[in-house]
Amino acid sequence: MVQLVTTKIHISLQITLPHELLERHLATSVEVVGEALTEQVIASVKKNNIGYFPALDYFQQQGDIEDELIEVAETISWFAAKIAREEVQRKLRAYFSSISFQSVQCTSYSIPPVRPNQLNAYQALLAHYTPDTVKLDIVASVLKKHHRPEGMANWAKQLFRRNLENSFEKFEITQTVVM
Repeated sequence: MVQLVTTKIHISLQITLPHELLERHLATSVEVVGEALTEQVIASVKKNNIGYFPALDYFQQQGDIEDELIEVAETISWFAAKIAREEVQRKLRAYFSSISFQSVQCTSYSIPPVRPNQLNAYQALLAHYTPDTVKLDIVASVLKKHHRPEGMANWAKQLFRRNLENSFEKFEITQTVVM
C-alpha cells in the first residue's frame, strides 16, 4: 500500500500589480494616491522634525494625512490584496493539495526603508506609498508518495515563478522554506 506524505512549504512573495488593472476596476489613479500620500508624509516628517519615515498608521493617528486619502488608499490596498490572493489561488490550486495565506499585506502600511536625507528619497517613498505592492506569506501543502524534503523548496519556487511571474508588474520570491 502506498503511503502519501504531506509536505508543507512556506513561501513569501512580494508582487506589484499593473496600474492599468487596478485603475480598470477602481475610480482613482493609484499613482495619484501614491503621490498624495508621499507629499503628506514628507510634509509631516519635516513639520515634526522626525529623523525617519514612520508607517502610515503613525501619520493617521497624528492627523497629518487626510482621512479621505487614507480611505482611498485602504480601498486600493484591499483590492490589490484581493486580486493577488485570487491570482495565486487560480494559478496554483491544481499543483497543491492546499494553499493557506498566513498574511496578505499591502507594503504601503509598513515602515519604508528610506531615510529623509537619502539620495532619491522621494522616488523610493513614492514607490513605497503607492498602494500597488502586496506581500504574501503562503503555506502550500503537497501530497507525495515519499517524504523527500530536499529539492522541494526549489521545486515550489520554480512552480510559483513559472505560473505567476507574467501575472504581475513585478514578482519576487523573498523566502522559501520546507516545514
